[in-house]
Amino acid sequence: MKKLLCSVLALGLLLAGCAGGNKEAEETPSANLLQPLALTEEEDALLNLVGGTQAEYGLYQFAAGEDVTGYTIAVLSWSDGAWQTLAEGGLSSRQSDSLRLGIVLSGDKITVNFQDGAGRYSYAPTISDMDRELDSGSGRGAMWLESDQTLTPGEQVPLYLEVYDSGTGIRAAALPDTFFDAGQLNSYDRAYAVAITAEP
Repeated sequence: MKKLLCSVLALGLLLAGCAGGNKEAEETPSANLLQPLALTEEEDALLNLVGGTQAEYGLYQFAAGEDVTGYTIAVLSWSDGAWQTLAEGGLSSRQSDSLRLGIVLSGDKITVNFQDGAGRYSYAPTISDMDRELDSGSGRGAMWLESDQTLTPGEQVPLYLEVYDSGTGIRAAALPDTFFDAGQLNSYDRAYAVAITAEP
């Protein structure tokens, strides 16, 4: 719990503007274009200092377009050949020039932080149906979205994917492709994801 709290506090500092040394991250993104935020060495060291690793958090920036009324962040589980929602929350769009999003994963808990100018919004549901324990003889693969993605209103864009499989090895997954590949997702024992949707 202390590790999660420290990671959330550190993310809050970064979202509030600690990325001052990263000129690329300060540029205003194009409307409805989601971009991963690159951290400086010092910022990455700060997150590692409080117990964060790249496998536990994701940082993104984007700008709201005129055709968007808000955003929904959902935690999903792959079941019966489709993504099922375990938890979700959202943010109304004020057509901001710059929105920042920080996500922290810790056990069965996820914390989502939005920052729009001086305003901040956060929610942290505990997800009882998310089994992230690694069984003996099984493998796990986890990845954050690392490429720019267009946010098309009404369509989910995956930010994080976690897959589990037993046997001799785990089949490699990649974002965003694997998120939409039902055949590959059905081959895993279980899979979880975090996705954002721009709401029309």
